[in-house]
Amino acid sequence: AQAGVQGSLVFRTARSLLGSRHSSGASCLVLLGYPAAASYRDVMPIGIQICSGTEWRAAKAHLAVSADRIQAYPYGEFLLDTVGGKDCVYFHSRRTKTRAAGACQYAIDRWRLESVVVIGTCGGVDAGLGVGDVIVATRTIQYDCHDRRPEMGHTVEADPTWLDFTGIPIHRGPIASADRDMTFDVLADLRSQGVLGADWESGAIATVCSLNKLRWAVLRAITDVPLQPGEHDADRQVGDYNANAPRLMTLLLGHLPRMLSGSPDRP
Repeated sequence: AQAGVQGSLVFRTARSLLGSRHSSGASCLVLLGYPAAASYRDVMPIGIQICSGTEWRAAKAHLAVSADRIQAYPYGEFLLDTVGGKDCVYFHSRRTKTRAAGACQYAIDRWRLESVVVIGTCGGVDAGLGVGDVIVATRTIQYDCHDRRPEMGHTVEADPTWLDFTGIPIHRGPIASADRDMTFDVLADLRSQGVLGADWESGAIATVCSLNKLRWAVLRAITDVPLQPGEHDADRQVGDYNANAPRLMTLLLGHLPRMLSGSPDRP
């Protein structure tokens, strides 16, 4: 994440060398060695990050966009759009905290994002929740970080109140992240921390957004829940994820215009 912040500082330095803060962001990218894109827009205030391949394919199907509107960047694909009256970029990072963090920092620099919304799925942790329930993160926890030094904190507090959730059934609480599927063996520990759901990427994305002082929010729907120890149950979870993720991504993306249209622009 520190390297990502340094990259952001280099980007701003390149912009200053070119003149005004409002000089072409494309020129800054060329100066830094990024390829110029014909359809580049200087500012896209809101980034919508979608991580896994399954989630991204479901998003493209829901948005029903033509192939010529999908463009490539180092971490995957992206799409420029207007959602709820706000200029947005949907961008795909794939799984793992490394790719998710790198893609988020790249998007912040390239499109000069002011806010990031993570739309995706997760495994259910809280005993009172089940498949289809929607979680809005109030805190992220990286549960595969075991550094005993307190200054290396692995949690990030969230304030998702800038989004409008009126009429949308949600559960607010912590989301935990690790570079692994969440299975029965970690369930008790996560429940002891009050975690509602677990994924691969949100903790890393939250850290990057926090370091850049951006507004951010994580919205995830539960696709699968561990029921018992063993490989058989873990395989069953993967099957549930594959079966449920497409329809739940459609559900979440259907809520997005309302959430954004009722949200204030960042001062």
